[in-house]
Amino acid sequence: MPRARELGWIAEDGLPAGPHNAITDVPGVRVGHGTLVAGAGPLRPGHGPVRTGVTVVLPHAGNLFRNQVVAAVHTINGYGKPFGFEQVRELGRIEAPIALTSTLNVGLVADAPAQYSVRENPEIGISASTVNVLV
Repeated sequence: MPRARELGWIAEDGLPAGPHNAITDVPGVRVGHGTLVAGAGPLRPGHGPVRTGVTVVLPHAGNLFRNQVVAAVHTINGYGKPFGFEQVRELGRIEAPIALTSTLNVGLVADAPAQYSVRENPEIGISASTVNVLV
């Protein structure tokens, strides 16, 4: 499958792609992914089969809440249901792991980076600001 750069979707900026032409070529960036496949046959709402997943990106290995990274978001179309975009637009920072999932799972998935951040920073919501998760 061709990559975005090969299709001309990413402007040439003079920076070479990494050895794998992947986000994980960036030092410190970590990516995890989980897929749930259950059941077979035709779809029966409420019963399956199930085909879903989630990908989580950690921009660096440190404490994201304390060491936020500069960021921006862009909406290509209005059909997705992003979570946390507005604060990134306003402040230009990411302070929690970034999660990617299907539209119907955004609300469920948002809880995991919030819990992760509170575990790492128990002062969140008490003596520190709340955390903005990005899904």
